Amino acid sequence: KATGTKQQEQRPILHILIVHHPSDTSTYTDQQHRIMSNLAKAAVGALALNGGADPQQQQNDVAKKVETPTVDRCPVKPRTKFHQPDACLAKPMPVHDESHERYAIYQRMMNDATGATLVPNQKTVFCPREVQSLHNPSAMKGFDTTWIVENTASTPIVLAWVVDGKEWSPFHPDKAPMEDPEAILQPGDWSAVPAFESFVYQAREITEDGPGRVLVQHRAGLIPLGNPNDVHCDASLPDVEPLNPKTGNRKKEWKRTPVAQQRKCNIMDIGFRNQLGCPLHVYWAGSLEDVPSEGWTCGEQFKFHLGTKPATQNFMHDWESSTKFEASFISHTYVARLASDPTKVVDSYTLRPTQVPDCPDLKEQSIGISEKQEEVTIEAAGDIRHDHGEQDASIAAAAAMASLHNGGGGASVNSLH
Repeated sequence: KATGTKQQEQRPILHILIVHHPSDTSTYTDQQHRIMSNLAKAAVGALALNGGADPQQQQNDVAKKVETPTVDRCPVKPRTKFHQPDACLAKPMPVHDESHERYAIYQRMMNDATGATLVPNQKTVFCPREVQSLHNPSAMKGFDTTWIVENTASTPIVLAWVVDGKEWSPFHPDKAPMEDPEAILQPGDWSAVPAFESFVYQAREITEDGPGRVLVQHRAGLIPLGNPNDVHCDASLPDVEPLNPKTGNRKKEWKRTPVAQQRKCNIMDIGFRNQLGCPLHVYWAGSLEDVPSEGWTCGEQFKFHLGTKPATQNFMHDWESSTKFEASFISHTYVARLASDPTKVVDSYTLRPTQVPDCPDLKEQSIGISEKQEEVTIEAAGDIRHDHGEQDASIAAAAAMASLHNGGGGASVNSLH
């Protein structure tokens, strides 16, 4: 089994399939939480302050002085309806060209020496007052991914891939959305849309007269991990190995999750971007919803490291790379912790479907009755903010976007071996 080092994370990151255990939903007691938090802080303090000593020996000495409790597994909900095997029997998984396209995209990013720097962040706009383009003319086509959309509105909706203001079916780009039954969702229905990072999609309501208002805009892209908890970042501290919350010790080597032999139903390939400026360790926390701002509430599993360099020699595998990729499911939570002090939670992200609402105030505004509805924008970091008009105003060239999509889909997560 391959192991990782600080020089390079050896296994291809896009290949990860998380193994989870839906039966265990236990959490720490308050006493265990305090013990683990103090243990981890002491271990990290020894690492940061004793530059002339052996950091691992320092941490082991600290661990011996504290009785380490048994760490409870993070809560994991049963797999959601979007990923149940019967869901993919009724709704086939998004089909991509699995032979070469993802590898070709990967090689292009490597050869251009830009890595994923030109792949934009994910962005979703609900109930837009004015539909403005989310395209970025300097954006690079990223990897294939999956956009899971659920119609929670009271009317049918139609999904579209938007190219230079023109709408096409995201399932069959040679068809208009209303001409493709796969692009139409009845109330309560959902779909797994084949997407590419940097591409823009939207959902319109369907009225008696045909396609109506745009209810949701969505740009596929990387998940930015920022600093909503306002954690102090000292970039001069050493970029060290991840902490094992079960022992309080640093892990000099670690095993990546084994590559899945078969693709699970609607598994989602997602990329993360470090926007803090300090190295981060990202842990998988099952279906944890109440993520603490400090300390540990359950036995999170280390998944990958995010460095601070946006375009390393190998942006997918290098330890110092600020982008890494995972394969995951709806309801799974990732916790970004400060590498120099992993008791400090910098940010977290939980995968959720995009739920298309009714937007009743949008109709009032469109006829000049109400100005109360504020457009709500969700950036991929999971933060919700009210948009007062600040949006990407750039528009991509239609020919360029069309050629990107017509170039093919993407390869499976196993194709980069």
